[in-house]
Amino acid sequence: MTTPDVFPHNVHVHDVQFRILDVDGGDPPVWLRGWKDTVPLHPGRPVRLLMRFEDCASASVPYMVHCHLLQHEGSGMMGQFLVTEDGTGSETITAPPDPGGHASH
Repeated sequence: MTTPDVFPHNVHVHDVQFRILDVDGGDPPVWLRGWKDTVPLHPGRPVRLLMRFEDCASASVPYMVHCHLLQHEGSGMMGQFLVTEDGTGSETITAPPDPGGHASH
């Protein structure tokens, strides 16, 4: 996960907790260790997450991920992804044009 914007975004994944594997290729800082459901994303600093899905795989019920900045939620910075038994899930990112300059999300 990364952010193309010039300031940090807190991104939340619904119905699952995760561990932050690394931030920009290095170990996460102490405050980002442990189980999380929200992760701060900084421009140009990729974050890798490890998620565990137990008894939740469904080809028809997606998980949701979204930015916690209210103006971005209203602009469509949200996405969905499927977790399937065979690993063939998919993702859909919804980002309608935003007159406020956030259409790149």
